[in-house]
Formats: sequence, structure tokens, C-alpha cells
Amino acid sequence: MNPKLTSHILVKTGWVLGSFFLGCSSVELTKIPKKPLPAQPPQLTELLLELPPEGGPRRPVDGMSSTTLSSQGPEIIIVERDQPALRATAEQDPAVKTQLGDRFTFITTEEVPADRCLVTVQVDDTANSRATERVSASDASAYRLTYYSYTHNVAVHVCMENNRMSSVQRDPREGYQPEEGDEEITAAIELARADQRIARDVQNLHGHAILTSPEEYRYFWVSDEAGFGDRVLWVTFSEMPESLALYFARVDLTSQTVLEAGKEAGPQ
Repeated sequence: MNPKLTSHILVKTGWVLGSFFLGCSSVELTKIPKKPLPAQPPQLTELLLELPPEGGPRRPVDGMSSTTLSSQGPEIIIVERDQPALRATAEQDPAVKTQLGDRFTFITTEEVPADRCLVTVQVDDTANSRATERVSASDASAYRLTYYSYTHNVAVHVCMENNRMSSVQRDPREGYQPEEGDEEITAAIELARADQRIARDVQNLHGHAILTSPEEYRYFWVSDEAGFGDRVLWVTFSEMPESLALYFARVDLTSQTVLEAGKEAGPQ
């Protein structure tokens, strides 16, 4: 057979077979239309937080409503702008000084409806107390400053209206502890870093701290365990902010003592 004819036949055959297989394997992987990137980045939406009626840490507001909270709680706005001035006014008031005692720390400032600034307690059928709030009947707002008194080992709320102190109360919920404040995190890390059991090893490490005894966990503690009922933070140290903890400490801010400290178990 003519070599040229043979070569021509092979080329044709390869082209036909290739077209056949390529056609069979041509499948549409997606029907999602491709859209161009926006000219400007989207604007960020502020995440609002609410104080659950049953107590505990604040939680994000239902995304279905960006301006109001659920019907069970008030609208709460975390205040940063006027915080130093509000604190200075509150902490100079004689009644507030009495409730806070000599040793205390600031936790947070919230803007709430004026007629729902005070924390009240409702006792349900299971004899468990929980915080509750009345339906607001006024558009007026107030600032609620939350402190923790180490002197009295209790959370203290100060309500302020028109830059004046309107009321002060100890939190009525038994054993309630608010979330840890920035000042407490710093204090706990400093105490842990100075503890002789780990001081030499943690000086150049990153410190982290979190409250270990919020309301929902405190009943798992043994009543005679050191630090029971106190303001206790768990502190860890790591090489990088997001890396594994290398050392730990349990710090009692009520008594200003380090209950235990050492090297974390597991791989280092």
C-alpha cells in the first residue's frame, strides 16, 4: 500500500476518533453564571449583641432584624465613645464606691432602655433564677456600666441617665459572673507571668485569658475546691497568638493568687 495513503488514513482515523472522544467527554461542569467583582468592596454591617434573659454572655442579635432584639430582651449597644467620662462620673459617686469596695474592675458599658436598666430576677418552676426584663414603655435610653467587685465578690451594675448616676445595684442572680473584662485579662496574665513555677519560661510568650467559672458551669465545681465562687481566669501562654498553648495558670483575681501553674500536657 502506498505509504502516503496509509499515513493519510491514519491521520483521518485519529482525527475522527479524537473528535468522537472529545465530544463524549465534553460535559458542562457548572451552570453558575460568572459575575465580575464589584468596583467597591461591600460595606461592613455592625454586629449587634443582646444580653440573654437567662443570663450568661452576650449573643448576636437575630440576623432577621438589624435594629432591634428579640421581644424577650432590650436593645443593647456596646458603648466605647463616652466610656471614660461615664466611668469617671460613676466611680466618684459615694453609693457606687460603697457597692464596689476597695478592689474592683470595670467590665463593659451598654446602652439600654432607661426603664429596663435594672436587672430583675424571675424564679421559675424549677426554682432556678434567671434575669428578666420588662417591656419598655419609654424611648429614653440609659447607660448600664457593669463592674465586678472583688471586695464583695459580686457583679455591680450602675445605671446612668443624662450623665448622672440614677441607680446602682449588685446583680441579684446567685453566683452570676459577667464575661471577663479587658482589665481582668491583663491582670490575670501579669499575675501568671510572675508565678515562679513558670515565670522563667513564659516571659517572651503570648498570654491569653478566659473566665473559667461562668454561671452555666459553676455548679460542676467542687464546693471546697480552691477558687470556688471566686473570679477565676484560665491563662495560657503560646509562641504565637494562634499556636498551641505551652504553659497554663489558673488565676484567682478575687484573692489575687495563682491557684496552679505549669506546662501544658501533650505535644509541645
